[in-house]
Amino acid sequence: MNHKNFVFFDCECANTFEGVGKICSLGYVICDDDLNVIESEDVVMNPECEFDWYLFSGKGGIKLAYSKDYFRIKPNYESYYKDIKKLFTTGNRYIAGFAVSNDVGFVNDANERYNLPYIQFRAFDLERYLERKYGKKQKLVEWAQEFGVNIAKFQSHKSVDDAMMTMLCLKAECMKSGISVEALLTSKEGRECFVSNEQILEQAAERAYRKEMKAKIERLYGKFSPKPRFKTILGNKYELDKKVLRDVDYAFELVKQIYDNGGATFEHVGGGSGQSKSESFIVFENLPDNPNLLAKLKDRGVKAISLEELESVLK
Repeated sequence: MNHKNFVFFDCECANTFEGVGKICSLGYVICDDDLNVIESEDVVMNPECEFDWYLFSGKGGIKLAYSKDYFRIKPNYESYYKDIKKLFTTGNRYIAGFAVSNDVGFVNDANERYNLPYIQFRAFDLERYLERKYGKKQKLVEWAQEFGVNIAKFQSHKSVDDAMMTMLCLKAECMKSGISVEALLTSKEGRECFVSNEQILEQAAERAYRKEMKAKIERLYGKFSPKPRFKTILGNKYELDKKVLRDVDYAFELVKQIYDNGGATFEHVGGGSGQSKSESFIVFENLPDNPNLLAKLKDRGVKAISLEELESVLK
């Protein structure tokens, strides 16, 4: 028989400032194909950074399992890299976690921080699977309670305990459904709940790009060109509806065109300035047909304009 192992893991971070997670513990549980525990450990490490204040404040429902001093005396992530890579890449095993996209991203962040090669692996997200199946989003502890898992001996935000609770919830779901864990993970629904480190890297790159483009758009907010190339909308003010802003590349080009044509874009526009033909507009993909919205815009002294209408007057 082709036996497989299942690895459940969870990470805790000292902080996630600037969108980068700094791992301070990585807990894992290795099980056989019947989800009997073979090995478990909480790999505690020095994050070599400051801790977010709230992690030890007793507020927000999140408290790390160890003291700052205990984290500080441990080796850093780089010291554990080879073992972590082996944990995730040893053949014939499945990796799983709860809200695991975050954890995969934290591992990517750690590899970047220490200039180490990315670890190529895929992980099953139990949170996504349960949310899709049962139509509700819950915390891991809430799912454990619903499945009747005894959580009295577990501590939330202790990585190895969260990994263990994830395993027990998946085991309970398999028993409830009457299928093996491998059958669940390889089902159509299960396959759709895997994420890879490449996917997380692509998502992170997309977020960074969108942030950069949004900053470029915002730098033009409130600015009128002193020497506009064209004067088709001279002095007019525009606010882009959120649907228009979704395509950041297009939105940036539109803001530049408005600037070049004598207008200016704002995050929020007020009424017209009263100067000659100067007016204020909110730009929609399509003109809204909501009478209440149109009435509110009128009260603000703002008009609705469609993208098509705006583009027709821009050079």
